[in-house]
Amino acid sequence: MENILKDINAVVGVTGCFVCDSEGEVLASVLPGVFDREVVSSAGRTVIQTVLGLQTTRRQRVNDLDLLYREGRIIIKGLSEGCLCILCVRNINVPLLNLTANLAAKKLTKRLKALSPAETRAKAPGQAKVPADLFVNGTFFAQMEHELAKVMGPVATLIIDDEVAALGAGKDSFPRDRVAELVEKVSSEITDEGKRAGFQQTMLETIRTLQ
Repeated sequence: MENILKDINAVVGVTGCFVCDSEGEVLASVLPGVFDREVVSSAGRTVIQTVLGLQTTRRQRVNDLDLLYREGRIIIKGLSEGCLCILCVRNINVPLLNLTANLAAKKLTKRLKALSPAETRAKAPGQAKVPADLFVNGTFFAQMEHELAKVMGPVATLIIDDEVAALGAGKDSFPRDRVAELVEKVSSEITDEGKRAGFQQTMLETIRTLQ
């Protein structure tokens, strides 16, 4: 993956870049030495949470984000299983950058799909496991099942179980930072737009109580 990222770094105005998986774990990076690994890891998790939050509230996939700062710019490109983050100067030629970045994003998407969950974790040695206090408790799932049952009936539990399993987690050890992603996937099963929006709003309020 680093070879792909080096192609992006070759674009004039790019400071560095990194790619993270759907959990925010940094899989590969090409950044100046001033960027501490823990800082980059924290940024990766924040990026993923932000993207998932936007997708939940907007009810559609977020492909690109362009964040402008006084002295720089961060361009985020959504991948099928994560995100590509590019740090660059504020006045970078975005169309020129996109020619390289979009091609790199396609290559990275293929690489991520080819990785098994175990291999993905192995790409980020030194990453600490999620502490126990960052897991949601049974009350969260009880409320989710209750709210979904109002719309979907008795199949609510099966739907939630299937989506939790699809995310490679379990109800007894589900990370808080992935609940927005879970809500998005579960709500996609609700065909009525009004009921889907109502379910998402209720669950968004529940997620806020977890912070």
